[in-house]
Amino acid sequence: MRFVPAILLACALLYAGCDTGLTPLDEPSGISGIIRFTNWPPPDSCRQIRLVAFETYPSDSANILLALINGKAIVYPATLTGSGLDRFVDSLSYEWVTKNTNLQVKKYDYFVVAWQYGPNILSDWAPAGVYSTIPYSNVPAPMRVLLHRLTRVDVSVDFHKPPPKPWR
Repeated sequence: MRFVPAILLACALLYAGCDTGLTPLDEPSGISGIIRFTNWPPPDSCRQIRLVAFETYPSDSANILLALINGKAIVYPATLTGSGLDRFVDSLSYEWVTKNTNLQVKKYDYFVVAWQYGPNILSDWAPAGVYSTIPYSNVPAPMRVLLHRLTRVDVSVDFHKPPPKPWR
């Protein structure tokens, strides 16, 4: 009899924690955050801004196109038309989810804001900012897309101090 109140309390606590039962989760999987921009280049030197997530750190510029073709790197927004993300703004909020995109629930070693600085869409690209866990740093850090969660990924972009290209 002494254990009845403890058992009732435990049952009440367990019942209170079960709000949806075994129903599937509806929460999106993906990343979201804010990109903060400073020192924009002239408009003719900034044709597009895109987010790119690489599964592995790119050490060779020749392999970037292969990574994109093989799905080892993905681009947001994925459309080839337009100029990508908004340009010439102070900051930009984004949300990139796995539904209807190539983003997957996994770890990405290199997450970059890329900008097209010239007319050649295949070669005139450079990193403008990278995800880093060190504030105001260009030291890249891996990030992970988690199941049914939006991972916060903020990036600072200073066009006067862009991160180095990861390849030599």
